[in-house]
Amino acid sequence: MAIDNTFMKKKLEKMEEVVTLFSQATRLPYVECDAETFDDQVYVFSDQEKMNAFAKNLTDQKIGLTGVKIPKERFLSFYNTLFAIGVNALMFQEGDAVTRIQLEELAQKPDMEKMEQEKVPVLNPTLQLSTIYFLQELRRPVEHDMQHLREMEEEMIVNFVKSKFILGLDVSEVSGEWDPKDPNQPVKIPYLKDKDGNMFQPVFSDFTEFQKFHKEKAAKMRMASMSLGQLQKYLVKDSKGFLINPSSIHLELSREQLERIVKAFKL
Repeated sequence: MAIDNTFMKKKLEKMEEVVTLFSQATRLPYVECDAETFDDQVYVFSDQEKMNAFAKNLTDQKIGLTGVKIPKERFLSFYNTLFAIGVNALMFQEGDAVTRIQLEELAQKPDMEKMEQEKVPVLNPTLQLSTIYFLQELRRPVEHDMQHLREMEEEMIVNFVKSKFILGLDVSEVSGEWDPKDPNQPVKIPYLKDKDGNMFQPVFSDFTEFQKFHKEKAAKMRMASMSLGQLQKYLVKDSKGFLINPSSIHLELSREQLERIVKAFKL
């Protein structure tokens, strides 16, 4: 039976700010899958006190969380972020009342069919969501259920194989227009180094993550859409592998891991 959330939606819309939980493991909103409805949901609170009380049970389970305030003018941006990572519901707590609100009741869902026709992945919610669930558990400092963890990892890898990624190419030294078919143009492939000096190449699940990382340099970059198998060809000599979404999940995909996946799935 459908529930009329009109009253609580109006309350939420009129609030000057709300507070939500971000995962320290992913630097993205903390997501849970509801055991009964199977909604992929986030938690939003009317005030800090309610959030702290709710979060205590999670932090007792060694789940690293950070409270983040969302001002009214950023509500729509926040909802779009949730669509991008595969979330479909909000659990909104105002006072002692907790209300489940479907995300599509608050904002218009992007047309995924249209976005899938774009040359580069604009959104990649299935990939993002499976990676978030895996890393939220993997990076929790506890003794893990290894069977469950392997199952989560396998689901994430299957989504890797199905997805397209964005590789950023620096064309700032190219004279005139960049021609992707011309191998002689001075195109540079960006890289990062970890604290031990190991080189990794940044790669992105979607356009938002690409912009988040490159920021003001994005205008000098060009985006190349690639499958996992195609990415392997762009590993430079000294690179240890790729760093997926370095501004959020910061997941290392080593050269050896990539080779194993490519071989296993015959990419």
